[in-house]
Amino acid sequence: MTGARLARLPLALCLLALGAGSGCAGLELEGQVRGIRNVIKTARENGAYTCAPKPLALAEFNAQAADDELDQGNYFRAKTHVKDADKYARQAFQESPPERCARKVVIAPRVEPPKTEIKIIDTDGDGIPDDIDKCPTEPEDKDGFQDEDGCPDPDNDGDGIPDAQDKCPNEPEDKDGFEDADGCPDEDNDKDGIADKDDKCPNEPGPKENDGCPDKDRDGDGVVDRLDDCPDEPGPADNKGCPKKFTLIEVKEDKIEIKEKIFFATAKSKILPRSFPLLDQVVEALKAHAKLRLRIEGHTDIRGGYKMNMRLSDARAASVRTYLVEHGIDASRLESKGYGPDQPIGSNRTAAGREQNRRVEFMIIK
Repeated sequence: MTGARLARLPLALCLLALGAGSGCAGLELEGQVRGIRNVIKTARENGAYTCAPKPLALAEFNAQAADDELDQGNYFRAKTHVKDADKYARQAFQESPPERCARKVVIAPRVEPPKTEIKIIDTDGDGIPDDIDKCPTEPEDKDGFQDEDGCPDPDNDGDGIPDAQDKCPNEPEDKDGFEDADGCPDEDNDKDGIADKDDKCPNEPGPKENDGCPDKDRDGDGVVDRLDDCPDEPGPADNKGCPKKFTLIEVKEDKIEIKEKIFFATAKSKILPRSFPLLDQVVEALKAHAKLRLRIEGHTDIRGGYKMNMRLSDARAASVRTYLVEHGIDASRLESKGYGPDQPIGSNRTAAGREQNRRVEFMIIK
């Protein structure tokens, strides 16, 4: 009888079969996982999904990984995941006090307004009672101009253009020879806040700093040409519109290519500090190319269980995405996905090939 099957036996049978051997160790670990899942459930109900999403996710991941290892009889690996699951479950619970994190819904009682009956006389039917209507037999035209007096106003601004044809019925036409038939004053034709007499481009809106003419941005980097030291090369504003030079990455047409690996803790999604400088350059590149969107892809070699590798690659890609968001990149620009061992670039038969396959890639979404 294998250790994995013994781990599922009741405790009494387990003791008879092995005398508290490896199968009994499996039963003990299973009991610990059940207890940890209860803590996870309580933390989630307390609002950990909002207040402590990262430790909650790590606790759930390690609890599931422990179950998978127990299914395969790998008690040593299961014990490691049980330890991590317990640590993160407790952290999620401690960081999610229900009085601060749990959602509360308060339904206010419905209050019925008192019923009153008022008799109103409105001869012209314009909604204004006769006792305050200055024109009780002529209905108000409800055009937004002096509607409270009850009188119609065929030419609100008195500029000689009837309101029905007047695009600015409450502003008199200035009769300056520019679109005088529309009934609107035209002191600033392009509406850029600069009077036409001071505007070098009176029919094109532009900032005062550019004498009323529109700013140009030839390289589309968000830094206008008059402030851009490199008007034909896109670059961030904090570098005067010039592209920054990177040593650990290269922005290509289809991806951001990294020149060294991203390192994680063994069998975990925790990024090691040695990879922070590389990720910081990815952050700077995304800030310099504000329109770029990325899909962060996680890959593994074939060693270990398939399900375990899929979860690990997905968790590592998500961890990198979280790092970029925490350092100022809008989450809507980033996706993450784990592919496990499904997309190898090297041979899984050699150590060098497996090393190539354990990787994170930054693919540009067109």
